Amino acid sequence: MTKHLLTFAFLLFSMGLNAQMTFNFSTSGVKTSTDADGVTRYTAPAGTNLAGLITGVKVDGTTVTASQVTPDPTTTKIYADRLEVFTYNNKAYAFRFDTDDYFTAVFISDCHTGQIDHDGTSVRDLTAIMNNICAMGNDGKQKVKFNTKPNYVPKADIIFCLGDIDQDKGDDGKRGKHTYFLDATAEVAKTAGIPFIFIAGNHDLSPDYWGSGNSDRGVTSGSEGGANADSETISAIKTNNSYWNNNGGFDESITYFTTGNNRYFEPNHFTFKFKGVRFYCANNYWFQKPYAAPGWLSAATYYAPDPIVSNLNSFVDSHKSEASVWMQHFPWLAGDDCNRWWLDQNSGGYYITTTNSSAYGSNTSGIAYNDATSANTLKKNPLSAIMMKAAGKVDGKVQHFSGHYHQFYDATYTSTVNSSNQVHDYTVAAPGNSSQSNNAYVVLMKRGVGVVEVKQTQF
Repeated sequence: MTKHLLTFAFLLFSMGLNAQMTFNFSTSGVKTSTDADGVTRYTAPAGTNLAGLITGVKVDGTTVTASQVTPDPTTTKIYADRLEVFTYNNKAYAFRFDTDDYFTAVFISDCHTGQIDHDGTSVRDLTAIMNNICAMGNDGKQKVKFNTKPNYVPKADIIFCLGDIDQDKGDDGKRGKHTYFLDATAEVAKTAGIPFIFIAGNHDLSPDYWGSGNSDRGVTSGSEGGANADSETISAIKTNNSYWNNNGGFDESITYFTTGNNRYFEPNHFTFKFKGVRFYCANNYWFQKPYAAPGWLSAATYYAPDPIVSNLNSFVDSHKSEASVWMQHFPWLAGDDCNRWWLDQNSGGYYITTTNSSAYGSNTSGIAYNDATSANTLKKNPLSAIMMKAAGKVDGKVQHFSGHYHQFYDATYTSTVNSSNQVHDYTVAAPGNSSQSNNAYVVLMKRGVGVVEVKQTQF
């Protein structure tokens, strides 16, 4: 223990139990809280200069001359998140000061709500998990301890779910409506007043094929086909997004990336800014193919995702200076069959070609099953080049979150054409995975910076 802390401990022992020191501040909106070790924390609005924060002192409600306090709190240099001890009449008062630049994001994925297999989670269990996430830190205790801010008590400021939200196609008893998932997650978040964002996975949007053969297309004809369920998935996502838009959840309204053709089913990837950080969210993955819905007797017609990726590229070009965090359902490296998903292949290697040409290989027949070279060349390398344009990298790496694998996996993808293009991908475990149940990523973030530190924990 340092000499400073020994002195502090002695002074605390001599301090009256009911004595209280408070301050006048140069700005309004300073929040008071208590750290895990019982120390009072004052959090000033983002961007506040702590050097001039304190303008006056009171002890037990009575104004005292600041120069009679040691050190003088109106002139001493205040350091963010450091223990500051002031003495008055041989009594010690401990504080920490900070600015509201830090916030906490929580990532879950692959809930498979109500599904009895595939690491499914019951509605009751998922509701309990969400309640625990929303309550994190409200008791003043540290659910996780970040090395970069050891005294910070994280509370969930925003929550993400990265796809495969319930049973295939939302078949939860109210067909296609995703009711059980929404009740257990979105409604819990609304009650807590915490923004909740979810994206679609391959069990929520039709992949090219479900089975291992070449006849079981993900999008089929008829009202019970994939097209109907796909539309209901996107509708649920956009309805949830609109709720948070309308309730002041974000710095700005959500922007969607589409082809602009209203005849197509669109995956509707989107972006928004929250507490000074831009989030890029892809439904399933950035190369999910739009399609013209099937008729009663006809199959769907698939189209290249090139216009969507081009729109994303243009958007990033005009927002390069903004710190960014990225996410999609498919991981970059996790799983032995990771690359087949990037190539739209089922377990037999089959996929549906697009009717128009594509720079990303979605109209190219004959790609080998689970071929890493093709996946990298056609999709991962071009996408990583787009992502690298934006600010918010850590150690030169884009920060990305994914699901699908049902287990935690932490790895960096390096472009095979430009080794400087690197994506650090955090794959989150499914809450129903028996070996990693109820787990999530809890992420410390900072305004204008993005990801600071990532921790696994259990809810």
